Amino acid sequence: MSSSHEIDFLNSYSATTSVVPEVIEHLIADLKHSDYIQDEIDEIVLSLDEALTNAIQETMKTNQGIHNRNETDDRRDITVRYTVTDNLFDATIIDHGKGLDIFNILDSTPQAGATNYVNQIISYATESEKSKIKVRLNGQEIPLRGIGAGLKIILNFMDLVTIDLIDKEKILSRSISEHTDGTIFNMKRKRRY
Repeated sequence: MSSSHEIDFLNSYSATTSVVPEVIEHLIADLKHSDYIQDEIDEIVLSLDEALTNAIQETMKTNQGIHNRNETDDRRDITVRYTVTDNLFDATIIDHGKGLDIFNILDSTPQAGATNYVNQIISYATESEKSKIKVRLNGQEIPLRGIGAGLKIILNFMDLVTIDLIDKEKILSRSISEHTDGTIFNMKRKRRY
């Protein structure tokens, strides 16, 4: 590896699908510049691609809702920040969608005695997955019991994921509401190869 250095990236974009290849191309170049091997590049790129695509989709839904209601709110953007060092990848994506619906996720907790209990167990996050993800509502960590396929992909390749909800009134929201104004999604990974 080359001598210790840090590459920082920060940019905001309109929420369109054309953002994904632009950011990914930049990330690949930065990872190669930091002498990451192809397997590690692939795992990091897949994770950022998944997180970025989700952020864009949620923000596009919000933008469509604003347009349909003829509101005069500012256009909704996403912000991407990452740092690549010789030993660490750390990325944050801020979107302006309606946020991860934590309470619907919590409702997916397996219920003993239910007729579909085995299926509930299959969809239940493993202990290792739960230890890698922190979800905070109003700054207080809550347990996450069931996660979607996209988060499972990201958790497979990242060491830690933290999700904070943005609220128009309280900044960090206690729950999903009409005031929820986005998500701060952070993921970290120590160099593996």
